[in-house]
Amino acid sequence: MRSRLLALLASATLLVACQTAPQPVARTWQLPPDVKAMRVNGYDMAYLERGAGVPVVFVHGAGADYRYWAAQMDPFAAKYRAIAVSLRNYYPEPWRGEGTFSLNQQVADLVAFIRQLGAGPVHLVGHSRGGTVAIYVTRAAPELIRTLTFAEGGTGMPAFAPVDPALVERRTVALRAVAEKLSKGEVDAGLEIFMEYTGGPGSWKNLPDRNRQLLRDNAWTLAEADRDTGTWAPFSCDDSRRLNVPVLLLGGDSSPATFGATLDRVQSCLSKVERQIIKNSSHSMPRINPLGFNAAVMTFIDAR
Repeated sequence: MRSRLLALLASATLLVACQTAPQPVARTWQLPPDVKAMRVNGYDMAYLERGAGVPVVFVHGAGADYRYWAAQMDPFAAKYRAIAVSLRNYYPEPWRGEGTFSLNQQVADLVAFIRQLGAGPVHLVGHSRGGTVAIYVTRAAPELIRTLTFAEGGTGMPAFAPVDPALVERRTVALRAVAEKLSKGEVDAGLEIFMEYTGGPGSWKNLPDRNRQLLRDNAWTLAEADRDTGTWAPFSCDDSRRLNVPVLLLGGDSSPATFGATLDRVQSCLSKVERQIIKNSSHSMPRINPLGFNAAVMTFIDAR
C-alpha cells in the first residue's frame, strides 16, 4: 500500500512538472533552411524531418541540437519518418545561459510535440541528456511511445547513479571546469575539457570544424547541464520497471566508465530491455560510429 502511494505521489509530481506553463517566448531568431518549428507551450520548437511512415524522433544531449543526428536522418528516412528536434534553449535559439534551463520543461515540450504530430506512437531515440529527457517522456506519456532507445542517458538521476562516487565526482569536476571557462569567455577551452572527458585526449583537436561549431552554438547548455538536477521530478527504479515499452540501452566501448555504470543500474530496473555496445566508439557514438549505431537502432525498431 505504501509503495503504491509513493508511486502515485511521484506520478502527481511529474504531472505538475509536465504541465509547466512558462511565459511565451517570442521567436527572434531565424530558422535555417528546411528547418520547421512547432509551437509548444509558448515556444517555437525547431525540428528537421525527412521520410514518411512511423515517426522516429531523435533527441540530442547537452551541447548539441537537431544537427547532431545528421548521419541518422537519411538512413532512417528510407523506412521511417525521421524527425530530429532541438529542445528549448538549444540552437537555433541563440541561448547564452539567461533565464531558466529545465529538464522538466524540456520533457513537457517534447510530450506536447509528439502529441501534436498526431501520428500515433513514435520510436523515441535519446542520447546523453536527451536520453534522460526521453525516459521521462516515456513515463509521462507511454501511449505516445512505441520503443525507447536510451544511449548513455540517466546521468543526474539518483536512482541510476553509479555505486562508485569517484565516477560521479569525475564528471562533476569536468562540467564545473567547463562552466568556469565559459564564464571567462574561453569557449573553446571549455569545450576542449568536455570533449576530452567524453572522448579522450585529442577529441576536440580532431573534431571537424562543423562539429566544433555545433558545440560552440550550444556551449552554455553544457554549463547548465547538471545545475537543474535538484528540480527534476522524482524517478525511481520502480518507475522504470513500470515502463511498458521495449527499451534498447546503448553504450560506447570506449566511453568514460560512469556511463557504463549508469547503464548497469538502468538495466537492472527495466523489465523489457536489450543492451548493446557500439564498438570503436566513445560517448558520441551516433557521430563516431554511425553505421554501428544506426544498425543497432534499426534492428531494434524494425522488429517492433
